[in-house]
Amino acid sequence: MRKHIFCQLMFIAALLTPGVGGHAQKVNRDKPLSVRLVESEMIRCPESWQLDFQPRLKWDYCHGLELGAMLAVYDRYGDRRIYDYALAYADTMVNADGTIKMYKREEFSLDRVNSGKFIFRIYEQEQDEKYRKALDLMRSQLDDHPRNADGGFWHKKVYPNQVWLDGVYMGTPFYAEYAYRNNRPQDYADVVNQVLMAARHTYDPSNGLYRHACDVSRKERWADPQTGQSQHCWGRALGWYAMAIVDDLDFIPAQQAGRDSMIVILRNIAKQLKRLQDPTSGQWYQVMDRSGDEGNYLESTCSAMFIYTLFKAVRKGYLDKSYLQVAVKGYLGYLRRFIKEDANGVVSISDCCAVAGLGGKNYRSGDYDYYIHETIRDNDPKAIGPFILACLEWEELQKVKELSLTLEKAAFSYKDTLVVSRDGTGDYRTLTEAMEGIRCCMDYTVTVLVKKGVYKEKVIVPSWIQNVEFIGEDKEQTIITYDDHANIDRMGTFRTYTLKVEGNHITFRNLTIENNAAQLGQAVALHTEGDRLLFINCRFLGNQDTIYTGMAGTRLCFLNCYIEGTTDFIFGPSTALFRECDILSKRNSYITAASTPKEIEVGYVLDRCTLRAAEGVDQVYLGRPWRPYAATYYINCQMDSHILPAGWDNWRNPANEQTARYGEWGSTGKGANAKGRVKWTRSLTRQQAEQLTDLRYLFGDWNPLP
Repeated sequence: MRKHIFCQLMFIAALLTPGVGGHAQKVNRDKPLSVRLVESEMIRCPESWQLDFQPRLKWDYCHGLELGAMLAVYDRYGDRRIYDYALAYADTMVNADGTIKMYKREEFSLDRVNSGKFIFRIYEQEQDEKYRKALDLMRSQLDDHPRNADGGFWHKKVYPNQVWLDGVYMGTPFYAEYAYRNNRPQDYADVVNQVLMAARHTYDPSNGLYRHACDVSRKERWADPQTGQSQHCWGRALGWYAMAIVDDLDFIPAQQAGRDSMIVILRNIAKQLKRLQDPTSGQWYQVMDRSGDEGNYLESTCSAMFIYTLFKAVRKGYLDKSYLQVAVKGYLGYLRRFIKEDANGVVSISDCCAVAGLGGKNYRSGDYDYYIHETIRDNDPKAIGPFILACLEWEELQKVKELSLTLEKAAFSYKDTLVVSRDGTGDYRTLTEAMEGIRCCMDYTVTVLVKKGVYKEKVIVPSWIQNVEFIGEDKEQTIITYDDHANIDRMGTFRTYTLKVEGNHITFRNLTIENNAAQLGQAVALHTEGDRLLFINCRFLGNQDTIYTGMAGTRLCFLNCYIEGTTDFIFGPSTALFRECDILSKRNSYITAASTPKEIEVGYVLDRCTLRAAEGVDQVYLGRPWRPYAATYYINCQMDSHILPAGWDNWRNPANEQTARYGEWGSTGKGANAKGRVKWTRSLTRQQAEQLTDLRYLFGDWNPLP
């Protein structure tokens, strides 16, 4: 008989918490389900360290899983309480020197690495060095982690030679994100190998599934003496593995060898999920290769993981859109089968397998009887975290559907030219409203005429918009402005934008794009993620981080633009040409901070630009490397005396001098003192300068010139 347990300790803690005991906290039923799940967990566990039913501090994978999902909700909907809840755990567990309470590197447990993922997000916003050191510490574990002969990580040091599907999730998403954020492309091959290696060791050709684990040495009692595999495909192990793949793919470059093989594995998993989905409930069984057998049961943690994986894989294009039906059936069935709600709106998830494993002190044989008799409980983080992520996917899908209906209704009256005017005389009063009048994925150009006025709004040009030209009536008097900055509710740099461009092949002309926040930290005016973006005769006003060219591999062109700022006010990984632009430094600091990936030849090219300074500014660097392989070139520019003779800075890291790609040619003015430049930059030849300003070399098949 299955056992059900309850977290009495958390219940008592909740009763003792002010506002919880005699006056039970309520959850607003009008909020999205993802938010309600987060708030329900915060009621059940008033302190974030109490998650996973913990009576004392613990550093393990469940906290990272659930807090990472909560931060995704914070990023989508905003609520400082959510962020502070996650921050409290990070601040409690990570010591000032970067060591982590209850984390023992020498244990070499992949389970201890998973929580590192949400620390990336905390470090991004807090910029506290202790979090960077903690990330480096966990990453260093992977350098020495025990491996099998084929390079596959052991699940734990105490489980020699064993590869568990769980461990792929515990280690590789952190590994991949660390590589991405720290410009370590050499690590991607190892991440891919971990995924492919696990498939080779656990694949069951009789049913197309992947078994829970494999002992490569074939010594464990639970291991098949011929294959080393465990006896069954445990649902949650397969769920961990599927989530690992879709999350890894966020960071692995498209050209990376083996990436396509990961997608093949993902597609096979999806095929089996479709085959084994319970036709009535839409859910999946605890033991996948015994689905429907006596004693087996529909289990909520694996079902949540599968729903999230399917939603995300369809959205990202890894799976055929037909699998969306499988995900939707699973999601709606999950609400009926597992989601419970009390009188105060507090949401719970039932039928969670508490834990399952193989071997160990209280030996776990991994047979069918073992899996179906493991403890079952409500609100296990291994269901809560993945289902929050699934809810976010569902909620985004509903927004897209609503937008599609709006566009269909607008299609009958659609025009090639739209007018935006604050006084109400145009088709729309705001640019945000105008986005709804632009049809998806057009192969012809739409012109949006923007009348003079001040448009105070955060504008997003979504990814489904292309072939659009936004033209201002007067660049001095047609102003898009907002005032977010990084220190507002710990917003972080990348959400402070005034204008964010996700779509491709879009032109902006005769506009002012401004972030007018006070000089209190990073405040982005323009954030680009799309490809083939052209800016002509525009003004970009701001202080720190004015222009963020935010996506590697994208191509941007700025012609005859005015750009001002204080520190790193042109930064990011894109390839961008700035031609005949007027660039004003408002503080003694740095103009550029490129983060060009190693494999991309060119980051920023400033061609025939004028570099000026505000009054009293006399010590400005041309740039510093935000990432080691930053590539920035100044060609035929006019440089005033505020440019320091050294020209370039290594960002307090001498190692950057060996990798940064900086160069100049043909510039004039008091700041163009080639003899005084630091020795680790180069003077270009005429031939190199001509190549760097050749549009075909920079942009390939895209010619941005009007």
